[in-house]
Amino acid sequence: MKVLYDVARHLVWLTQFGLSVVVPPTLCIAGSVWLRYAALGIAVLVSLFAGRKLAREPKNLQNHCKPSGIVTAMAGAFFTAAGFLRFAVGMTGAGSFVRAILEILCGQWLARLAKSWLRKDWQPPAKSMASGIWGTLVFYWCVLSRFMENSSSWHRVSPTAQVWVLLGMLVFLSRLVRALWLPETSDGKALCTSGLAAFVLGFCWELPQTLTLAMPSQFVLTALPSIFFGLGMACLGTLGVFCTVRTTGPAARKK
Repeated sequence: MKVLYDVARHLVWLTQFGLSVVVPPTLCIAGSVWLRYAALGIAVLVSLFAGRKLAREPKNLQNHCKPSGIVTAMAGAFFTAAGFLRFAVGMTGAGSFVRAILEILCGQWLARLAKSWLRKDWQPPAKSMASGIWGTLVFYWCVLSRFMENSSSWHRVSPTAQVWVLLGMLVFLSRLVRALWLPETSDGKALCTSGLAAFVLGFCWELPQTLTLAMPSQFVLTALPSIFFGLGMACLGTLGVFCTVRTTGPAARKK
């Protein structure tokens, strides 16, 4: 119980910090460049410290878990919708075509992962880790395309921060794939730190940016793929918290 209490206390504090510091528009889309970087950096450092302090073995992830299954299914639905919407209203070239395909692949992989967690007798989404690799390729592609199509710099906060968000999500999903298929070689500390970092980057930072795009005063039809992609990222950030809680639970302490 003490471990669960510590997890809840750290997550509540981290949520309060992230929502109070990152959500306000003055830090998300306006204000001092270095102030916004400082807020994002401090939140990530706190998540890394909390994850290393609370980490245990990640074998508990290979069990039935309805909350994880639901939020993963939501993420899969959002990424799949983003891919099809990109075909419909966001096609700007070959790069957009490739991204749409990879978004759909990611969505389908997450849907299969969600089905595994919702089953009473948990089984891997596929026999091979290759499905997890295919499912995360969209984040590799998005990082590359961000630099190829819309170069970032330290004074352009949104493009630069989005690169870090994508990299953080990629690290978390890579750790998750390893924990599900090769739990005996997985590092619980790396999984917990990347999970909490995914929450800070994908939920506390990316969700306000996404909601800004969806506001009536700024909404355009061509932004629909980005909106659904951002919602999928927010769901993955929530999954990062769930994975951290499951990894630090009492069952995860048994060796």
